[in-house]
Amino acid sequence: MRTDQRGMGRVKAIIILALLGAALHVGFKIVPVYMDYENMKDTMSTKAGLAQVLKDEDIMNDLVSKAKDLDLPLKADNFIMKRDIDRRKMSIKTAWDVEVHFFGGLYVHNYHFAPDVEENFMKGI
Repeated sequence: MRTDQRGMGRVKAIIILALLGAALHVGFKIVPVYMDYENMKDTMSTKAGLAQVLKDEDIMNDLVSKAKDLDLPLKADNFIMKRDIDRRKMSIKTAWDVEVHFFGGLYVHNYHFAPDVEENFMKGI
């Protein structure tokens, strides 16, 4: 009877290690995708806030450059920028999809990101 109990302990340890390994694998696949989203959204917010001193073309070039640095599938025509002089705001929108392959391609999930920022750009005026 003792050997059966020891065997169950080993099975439990193997199951726990397998679940931990799976969780780590998923984390290593998902975290970079969401970090890229947050980086792009932060850049969009920063550029919209600097719209008082930046031209639309400069903002667009910076956004496309950032997307290229992050290996995101975004070009200039993927961004929608609207400058509202009366309300002193600028909004920037974009969207993209990222396909993530888990467990060597056994499971594939498509993540959709659509950051939308609006910032005041003439603070203090």
